[in-house]
Amino acid sequence: MPVRCQSDLEAVRLLKDPRHQQDAIRHIKNRVIGSSQRKLFFLEAGVITQLICVVRQEEYPVSTEALYVCNSLALGGQRCVDQLVQDGLITALLTVLSKHQEQSFLEAILRTLRSIYSYSHLDTSFLWSDESFVNRVIDLMPLSPTTGQCGALVIGRICKTVEQQAILSTTPIFTHLSTLLNSDSEKSHLAALVCLSELTFDCVLVSHEIQQRHPDITIRVFELLQRDKYVYVQYTAAKCLTNLFRVGGLTEEPRSKTKLLDTIVYLCLSDTPKVKNMGATLLYELIEQNPELQLLASYSRQLMSGLSDFFVATKDPVFLPKLRSAAFKAFAALGESQEEIRKCIIEGENIITQLKFGLQDESTEVQVAALSCLHSLSRSVKQLRTNLLDAEVWQPLLQLIRAQDCDLIRTASRTLCNLLLDFSPSKDILLEQEGTVELLSQLVLHPDEEVKLNGLWAMMNITYKANAQLRSKILTHFGIEQILNAVEESRPKLKIKALGLLRNILCDKEEVDRLMMVHGSSVLSTLVPLLSPVMELSEEEQEQVLCVFINIAGGEMSRDLLMAREDLLLCLLEFLCHSNSQLQIAATTCIGQMAVHDERSEIRHAKLRRMGHFTQLQTLLSARAEVSDRAKIALQYFRIE
Repeated sequence: MPVRCQSDLEAVRLLKDPRHQQDAIRHIKNRVIGSSQRKLFFLEAGVITQLICVVRQEEYPVSTEALYVCNSLALGGQRCVDQLVQDGLITALLTVLSKHQEQSFLEAILRTLRSIYSYSHLDTSFLWSDESFVNRVIDLMPLSPTTGQCGALVIGRICKTVEQQAILSTTPIFTHLSTLLNSDSEKSHLAALVCLSELTFDCVLVSHEIQQRHPDITIRVFELLQRDKYVYVQYTAAKCLTNLFRVGGLTEEPRSKTKLLDTIVYLCLSDTPKVKNMGATLLYELIEQNPELQLLASYSRQLMSGLSDFFVATKDPVFLPKLRSAAFKAFAALGESQEEIRKCIIEGENIITQLKFGLQDESTEVQVAALSCLHSLSRSVKQLRTNLLDAEVWQPLLQLIRAQDCDLIRTASRTLCNLLLDFSPSKDILLEQEGTVELLSQLVLHPDEEVKLNGLWAMMNITYKANAQLRSKILTHFGIEQILNAVEESRPKLKIKALGLLRNILCDKEEVDRLMMVHGSSVLSTLVPLLSPVMELSEEEQEQVLCVFINIAGGEMSRDLLMAREDLLLCLLEFLCHSNSQLQIAATTCIGQMAVHDERSEIRHAKLRRMGHFTQLQTLLSARAEVSDRAKIALQYFRIE
């Protein structure tokens, strides 16, 4: 309940009286400092509407003091900020900002906007409607250290899209940021770095702009990594450089990467939980998908043991879930590419025990991070067969994949794909569990694209070398028609996995004939058009389609179904002349399967000779070795009469 007193109520009343406004504003300003409850009281009393009127009066210094109160109220938390926005403060600030030149007044406006937009949930898209606001803020940045700092923070916090980054790359903002970075003020350094970290995030255009026209910025940011700098300056400088590195913007000598990595490791080893968390998160962003830096980071035994300490109880228990999550993600990035690092993580840091706890943690954030770590470690054949098998990680995995949270389902299903690989002992154990096949079928039908992809991938894995009983069980829960629907997906990744699944289903000659007798028309009407140039499939997709036809051609009766499709035969003839040797090999193998000797082979041979396939196969005898070898095998079938 907001704190009330008679003097506060009197100040609210006097705020409406022009003769006593300044005294009322000063009273409110002094009363709200450091008290969220009193801020809420004054907001609920409706003072913001009157303060806006005072701001619009353009009477100094009372209008400036009114802005000081608005800024203080904006520091009272999200509830206070939401009330300020609802009462129309932002609209009022934009109006007065556009037409006034008095320095202290402009500083107060930017300071208030800075405080308001420190809350990321607010809509900022309208600020970019005509770019006048953005240009005005940038123009004001050189006016004073305060306008420079606040302007940089405002721009950084409202820049949220690639399009907005592109707009800013055409403005003088980088010149102003350079000035802030080269000043003697730590506040200026931090403000410029915060802005720069937003502008450089996943943006090749901004990175190129900095490297080509403002190389001094990169040099200065590297200087701010020094140990004598404020730790948050070091962190934000490292974040900017990480962003540049991720989009290929760091072109300096390799020592620059080492210096950046050293700073991040230093942050990870901090005694402060918040800094440790920021450091580990930044480590993940830097080394993810970069084997060179993963190896370099793994050489630091201090780092590896330091990350393990993240799992130990901290003085601030609120930070423990964040630390656990950050450590799991860092270990996931470290073990992403190289077997030796995975071995070091599992055997040296006892991560398996922590993984089992993490998968059952109360925090969804920790569970997702633990799953990411498990996914990374499950890329190791050895670990799949030893430590991960012994730890029975599949048990919590099956529970998490049934969760409601989409991030959990995505990461769990991605990890499940690795546990279902043919060389994973967990595959048989998982398939013995009741409901596994049904679960995978549900994943394929999931509305989320990544979950659907993972479901298809997992189904493809379990059907590889599967026995007839398992294939039959899969078709009971996920039939041919549903597989064909997935094949018709416009998204290439989904299409390729669906084709791989269909290929694995159609691998037994007798079963191929049985399925094709029932579903042959649907299968061919789906697959044959995919080879048409009109479909514009990638060569990888076309190769997968041809591989399915190779399997179909393995069925004695199914060959005749393929031979009846002259449009398919013409496509195969074209692929024999293709510039891609893999497509030539696939087409050659398919024709060879059609030419296999049986009771009706003479009829098929005659048709293939008449259409030109035999002649084209002969021309391939002079092609590169792998193609000519397949052509020789196919031609041998034509000579067996």
